Amino acid sequence: MHPFVEHRERVLTGCWTPQHGVQVTSSTLPVPWLAALDRLGHDLHVRQYGSRIERIDWAAMYDPDGGAVWLESAVTVEGRNPDGLGGNGYGAQFDADADEALVSMADLVQLQVAKAHTAWPWGDDGGFMSPRLVDGVAVWIDRTGSSTPLGTLDERR
Repeated sequence: MHPFVEHRERVLTGCWTPQHGVQVTSSTLPVPWLAALDRLGHDLHVRQYGSRIERIDWAAMYDPDGGAVWLESAVTVEGRNPDGLGGNGYGAQFDADADEALVSMADLVQLQVAKAHTAWPWGDDGGFMSPRLVDGVAVWIDRTGSSTPLGTLDERR
């Protein structure tokens, strides 16, 4: 192994499609992570702006030195070839609760979706919504400062 490559273990593989939602192929993650992934999958169905997301392949990577997990995504949008697995942002601790894990995963997936030239999730007044942890609850914050719990987004009104 190259000395600058960190040793990371794959702890989840799966995908999301509009037709089937979240499908986990393999996982050694605690139950709260899987519950968080299902909540994220719900929100992926709505509020896309730009090309429609056709598929997201996932691999969650665990860093045993820091104890954190990162969800890497390969996003396929209509009319484009799939991007390779990637994720640039922050991870959550392996023993995180569902809301902490969800904010990390939402942030990582949102950035990869944006790299595929689609904005998600799109707020009622335009612009990206951002994932945040507020009083221990994972929420989307829109540009007006309004919040919506992650996993509960619906179509724009």
